Amino acid sequence: MKKLLVIAVVIFLYGCVAQQPLIKQTQSGRPEGVFRNTNVEEVKSRIIEGIVSKGLMVMETTSNQIVCGKTMEGGQAVLAQMIVGNSYSTTPQDKIRFTVYQVGTEVKVTAYEWIESQMALGQVNTQELNGNNQKNGLQNFLFSIGAE
Repeated sequence: MKKLLVIAVVIFLYGCVAQQPLIKQTQSGRPEGVFRNTNVEEVKSRIIEGIVSKGLMVMETTSNQIVCGKTMEGGQAVLAQMIVGNSYSTTPQDKIRFTVYQVGTEVKVTAYEWIESQMALGQVNTQELNGNNQKNGLQNFLFSIGAE
């Protein structure tokens, strides 16, 4: 167990050192996109189509939010479980929340990613995924569906 923890810490620290620069600086510090001459429903449809094509499930939708995610697998799941859970918790899930809102003829989107696991007695532990690699992945996703 001690050996596994050392390996996890080394992998984590290497990930911190090997950070890419952000491809887009935003006021919120999170991935953001602007869609011109459209409406919220059209942008929500683009997001849903994009996330489903990437193998994620839509878990919740409201008038201004989409929450999607998938159960983690393999080494990622083991590492995530060490961060947010224990051997009795559920397999961690990688989740993303897209907040979508209309401003005039533009629709703006902000994305937020985290992992979560439910403990044996029902408590849900979460950890934000806010490294540059994760932010760039979400930013590139927004670009791929037409955001500026």
